[in-house]
Amino acid sequence: MPSGYALERTHGQEKVIIYAADLYLLAKWKYDLTISDEVQRSAIFDKWLEIGLQGRMPYLKRLEKMSKAQEDITKDEKDFLAGVRDPSDRKKISYTRLVRTFYGDGSENNLSELILEAEYDGIIFDNIALYDAGSDDGLQSLHGILTRIPQIVEGTTVFARRRDNRMREALEKAIDKDGDEIDFEMAHQAARWTHVLIYDKEANDGPGNVLVVYIDDRGRVLRYSRLEGTEDLWAADGMFLSGQDFMRAWWENGRYGEDWKPEQLVKRWEEAEFETSEDSASESAISE
Repeated sequence: MPSGYALERTHGQEKVIIYAADLYLLAKWKYDLTISDEVQRSAIFDKWLEIGLQGRMPYLKRLEKMSKAQEDITKDEKDFLAGVRDPSDRKKISYTRLVRTFYGDGSENNLSELILEAEYDGIIFDNIALYDAGSDDGLQSLHGILTRIPQIVEGTTVFARRRDNRMREALEKAIDKDGDEIDFEMAHQAARWTHVLIYDKEANDGPGNVLVVYIDDRGRVLRYSRLEGTEDLWAADGMFLSGQDFMRAWWENGRYGEDWKPEQLVKRWEEAEFETSEDSASESAISE
C-alpha cells in the first residue's frame, strides 16, 4: 500500500524520503549495542512487521502530522538514517513495486525487455549488493525484502482504518453464520494488505513469469502465484490500483501461504478480533 504521507525533505543537496518506519527506527535504535548496524536495523524492522497496523498507528499519525505541518526531522537524524539505510531501500512506493532478486546470466537483458514490452512504469528495487538471492525462490527472499524495505507494509491511517473495517465486517458475517467455520475467500480478501512483485530465477527462466506475493499487514503470505509474462505485468498496475486483481488468475488460483492455510484461519481471526476491538495505540507509544 503506498504511503501517501511519506515526507519528501532535503538532506544537503539531496532529496530524501522519510517514512513512518524511519520514525520507528529512530525511536527504537540503541547506540550502545555491540552488534552491527545491519543486524540491529534488520531486528528493528522485523519488529515493525510483527506489531502490525495497530502497533504502527502512532508512527503513521505522527508522520501525517509532520506532513501537514511541514515539520522535519533534525539534520543529525537524517545523517543517521543515511548511514544505516541504503538509498536503494528508501525509494518511494507505488501501487506496483518489483524487487529483482536474480542477477544471473541473461537477467539484465531479460528484465529490460520485459519492462519495455510490458510498459511497466512502477518502482523497481534493483541492487545486486542488497537483493541478490541467487537461485532462491522469491518467496524465500520475502522476509529479507520486507526488513530492508519496510515502507512496503506502511500505508496510511486511512488505509489502515479501511482494512480494519473489512476485517470487522468479515468477522460479523462469520458470526452471523452461527458456525465455527470461516469463509476462506472472505477471510483472505479481508486480510489482504498489499503485495510484492519479485523477479527471481524462475521469472527469468519463465520468461517473465514474475512472482506476485500477497501479504497481510504483518508481512505474512496470504497467497502467491506467477504472472504469465508480459501481458499480465502490463495489466498488473491498473488491476492492483483498482482492486480488480481479485478477478485475475494470479489471485484466484494462488497457492496459500503457510500462515493463512485453512487450519490457521481460527488463529488469524482471533488476532483480528483482538486488533479491531482495541483503540489505536496512543502517541505515547513512540517514546516507550
